[in-house]
Amino acid sequence: MAEFLSLLEWKPLARNSLRGFATVRLGKALKIADISVHCANGKRWASLPSKPQINGETVQKDDRGKIKYIPIVQWLDRESADRFSNAVIEAVEAQHPGDTGA
Repeated sequence: MAEFLSLLEWKPLARNSLRGFATVRLGKALKIADISVHCANGKRWASLPSKPQINGETVQKDDRGKIKYIPIVQWLDRESADRFSNAVIEAVEAQHPGDTGA
């Protein structure tokens, strides 16, 4: 997947496991913004954009008080999700070494 993915923009933001947000192009015709890149417990991953879960006008939170998010788009299998995640991490690291927590 790495050969079809290119990094268009990187916005570093270190907060808890979050390391920043990437905008990528897949192939020639798909641009995906707000891909969150995380690092925790020796692991790195990239997640497709999501939105806060809202009930009426209230943002839903879990038992710890953290906002619950729901996916906007999803991979249908773990292998595709992992390939995408690895390609995003690789693209960010190529242009911004160390930004993903490596």
